[in-house]
Amino acid sequence: MKAKNKEIQKAGMRLNRFLAACGLGSRRSAEKLIAEGRVFINGRKASSPGLRVGADDLVEVDGVSAKPKESLHVLLNKPRGVVCSVKDPHNETVLELLPPGYARLGVFPVGRLDKMSEGLIILSNDGEMAFQLTHPSFGTEKSYDVLMKDPVKTCQLSALKNGTCIEGKLVRPSSVVLLPREPKDCWVRFVLREGIKREIRRISKEAGLDVQRLIRVGIGKMRLEKLKPGEWRSVTKKQLLRMINQGGFV
Repeated sequence: MKAKNKEIQKAGMRLNRFLAACGLGSRRSAEKLIAEGRVFINGRKASSPGLRVGADDLVEVDGVSAKPKESLHVLLNKPRGVVCSVKDPHNETVLELLPPGYARLGVFPVGRLDKMSEGLIILSNDGEMAFQLTHPSFGTEKSYDVLMKDPVKTCQLSALKNGTCIEGKLVRPSSVVLLPREPKDCWVRFVLREGIKREIRRISKEAGLDVQRLIRVGIGKMRLEKLKPGEWRSVTKKQLLRMINQGGFV
């Protein structure tokens, strides 16, 4: 956060970026808060996301003072049975696998894996970065190793590659290949560019296949190899982006 604090002190930071740095979501989310009239600067309703916020300005959202949070980024190997939510009254959440301090600083899951899926997930309180990593327009690919109940036939592999229609839209993986792993012809690697809810499970079901395990093994060029289920590692934003863009193992 030192760099952001310096920016505020020197020339002021755009209001939408300031709110994102406070852990209030992406810049787009911040613009919605401003449009709804929920943001005030020094007691006056903010009229534009482009307003500059200085070090001495008081910014309030819904009557609560907003201040930039310490930037936190965590890589976690999510176990099966744990949900990607900040709170859930019925299930253990990914935040419960971290020390309590992370929740108090506004850390949230960047993207999602469903309850019975497992593997690599990012948690952060940087709303702007979260938007860049999850929005399809930025093209961050995600890789998944999937174990099918029965061997995949040639026609079924073709069906997986062709994708299926979900909510009226043709959804097709970037890549689908069989992996040379036991049990033979049962492991498939999917690479996705956009994350439609339960996309792999729905495409597999359409091809007549029953998913037994679904493991996210990569985000961009970053690969999951070292962390065991439930283990996590804290990284800087610079380290995280370097691994995603250039490669690295966690």
